[in-house]
Amino acid sequence: MSADEAKTVQKRVWFGMNATMTIGPGFIHKAGFGLISLPHPPVINWLLRQGLNEDDRDILSFTHEFGHLQTMPLALFYTVVMLALASITRHTDGIEIALVLISTHAAWEIMAEIFTISSDIHFYRKCYEEITVIPRVIFWTVTGVLTVAVWAIILL
Repeated sequence: MSADEAKTVQKRVWFGMNATMTIGPGFIHKAGFGLISLPHPPVINWLLRQGLNEDDRDILSFTHEFGHLQTMPLALFYTVVMLALASITRHTDGIEIALVLISTHAAWEIMAEIFTISSDIHFYRKCYEEITVIPRVIFWTVTGVLTVAVWAIILL
């Protein structure tokens, strides 16, 4: 796929809605349901898919985007729980709420990548056989720290 082309995949999520994921054109992804689609820069997919051939990168990127849509109810529940905990513990100033939202997004990225790995672990491992582990270490470290650090802030 050239940088000027877009690829779109449609799949049904476990809760019955039709999901649409688009990669491209250029450095943009879209994911959503029906007419509601969220365009976003594919920063996480760009980081995690470093060194992969185009076909493997596209497959894993689509799976990751689908993972976001599959795990959306869990991510929304997680966000509500985190905001409720922040409220209960009186961590409700603007910076603290922003940290909670950043943390929940990091947790959602973790959920989407776990979905990607668990969708076909053998394919995932094969894709990365001769690829440096550094981008994945960066991803898991940063998202893990962002997720856990905000739990610590809220609960302490």
